[in-house]
Amino acid sequence: MIQRVQTVHLISSIILNGAMFATALFKRAVEGPQDWIWIGLVGAAALSVVISLWAIFQYSNRTQQMKTIRIAQLFQIMLVGGSFGILFSLGGIGTYLWDEAIGVGLVTTAFGLQFLAVRGVRKDEDLVKSMDRLR
Repeated sequence: MIQRVQTVHLISSIILNGAMFATALFKRAVEGPQDWIWIGLVGAAALSVVISLWAIFQYSNRTQQMKTIRIAQLFQIMLVGGSFGILFSLGGIGTYLWDEAIGVGLVTTAFGLQFLAVRGVRKDEDLVKSMDRLR
């Protein structure tokens, strides 16, 4: 079913990845001298969002759903790494970079939600296996 808790986690992850584009972190990446940085951020975020959305509709095959979410997590790790790279290239962490740190927090939280989604799928799989043993 689509009404599972991991669906909520994945949709929240998609929303947080989209919200990253409204933060000062993305604006700083676009203003930077290298174009490939913001293109890489957009690419990693887009792939993570599309793959997470695809994973939501793979509810009938839980093992494939876990694999799909893990692939989305790889792109999310790239996004988190790029975000931290941009934050640290701006001169460290201080109160003057609070707006940029919010963007990093959003993508890091999105990764955590994807992790919770994998855990939820695994719990569902274990529950189904235990019910099969009872039959």
